Order: sequence, then structure tokens, then C-alpha cells
Amino acid sequence: MKANLRRCIFAFLVSSAIVVVAGVAAQQASQPVASPRIATLGDFAWLAGNWEGIIGDFTAEQVWLSPKNGTMQGTFRLTNSAKTLVIELFTVRETPDGITFYFRHFSPELKPWEKEDATYLTLSKSAAGRIEFDNPVNNEPKNVIITRVDENTYVAHSDLIDKDGKASTIEVTYHRKR
Repeated sequence: MKANLRRCIFAFLVSSAIVVVAGVAAQQASQPVASPRIATLGDFAWLAGNWEGIIGDFTAEQVWLSPKNGTMQGTFRLTNSAKTLVIELFTVRETPDGITFYFRHFSPELKPWEKEDATYLTLSKSAAGRIEFDNPVNNEPKNVIITRVDENTYVAHSDLIDKDGKASTIEVTYHRKR
């Protein structure tokens, strides 16, 4: 029964993200209460590999490298039957402050689209099969949400708000290629 109580308290903490167990812990001092686990790059390891999805008439391709030395790297390419529209380089870094997702877009000639530093988003939530990043600087994109459907499928969702305040959404279902 004590083990069941501990699991219930832990589930409550994780699902609500509210730490209100001080009273329960005081009453049950003989039972330590587990803290919610902080996400690590190991939680992202399932993304390693080659992925492909469709956006209208375009093919989106991503390659994710396995986590190593606190970083994952990757590439993105958007093409149609006639041309490559954009190339993106990205990293996901684990730091003492949390996990940060950096990316930069390029033309096929590797001319950068962004005039300033790379865009970055910070990890805001990570739960079984769902990773959420938020943009602390601007709304381009406002967020990136990666939802794992199964071992060979995930959905990448991104909300954008342009400089004029117009909102749009990009959502791609990726399938593992190899």
C-alpha cells in the first residue's frame, strides 16, 4: 500500500507540475517522495535517423544524429520536383539551464536567411512521447512541438506569428526512412 501511495503522489506531481506534497511528505516522513525528472538529451535519442514528410507539393527531409557530448545535430531540406527551397542546420544542446534547440536556414548556395544570430527555442515541457519548445525571443516560430506517434512516425507542429501579427501553423508527419 505504501508503494501505491508513493506512485500516486509521483504521478500527481508529474501530471500537474505542481509541487504540493510537503504536507503529505511530512505525514509520511518514512517514505521519500520522488521529484519529477528533468529531461536529458537521452530522451531525444529516438529521433536519431533519417525522416521524411510531405508539406503540400514539397518533401521535407530531416536527419538527426545521436546525442553525443551534450549535443544532437541535424539537417533539414525542403524540396519539390524542380528545386531545393531551403536547407536548415540545427542543434539541440543540453546545458545546466536546460535543453535548447538552435537552427538556421540557408539557400542551396548556403546564403543565410536569418540576418542575425541563429533562432533558438528552450525546452518547456517533456513528457512521454511529446517534446515542447518555446521561443523566448520572438514568434518566428512561437513554438515547436514534436509528438512521437510510434517507433517510425512523429508529428512536428509549429505555430508562427509573423511581424504583422498574422498567425499560421506548419504541421508535418515524418516517417523513418532507414
